Amino acid sequence: MTVADLYPLDGPHTAEQVVAAARDLDGLVRYLNPATRSYVLDNPADLHTVIGALTGAVTKLPQLVEQFAGHADRYVMASGLYDHGGGNPSFTAMDLRQHLWATHATVLRVIDPLVAAHEACGRLGVQTLEEN
Repeated sequence: MTVADLYPLDGPHTAEQVVAAARDLDGLVRYLNPATRSYVLDNPADLHTVIGALTGAVTKLPQLVEQFAGHADRYVMASGLYDHGGGNPSFTAMDLRQHLWATHATVLRVIDPLVAAHEACGRLGVQTLEEN
């Protein structure tokens, strides 16, 4: 089963499915942390593939965060919105929007170094006994 099977790009898109996809993404990153702690990626080609997939995901994050900021914009004027902490919900929504735009800017700064790492890894290889 693939991600596209679980979460078709064309939908249907519901809040429940979006929440589930975000939780699954968190779980996949959590899996990769211990899975790559040991040197399981002995071949640079494998690391190149993994970095390439990560780069693909990271380059899509600015659009996602921008869309989250759009939701925050709608919350600013939403009726019935409240702040659990007792603050002004419109101000809290504006604060949310500001944090999301700061995140957007930070993610944009990560992309170029990650692309460069992917390209550098793509130039590496491991010589086999047959090649000696």
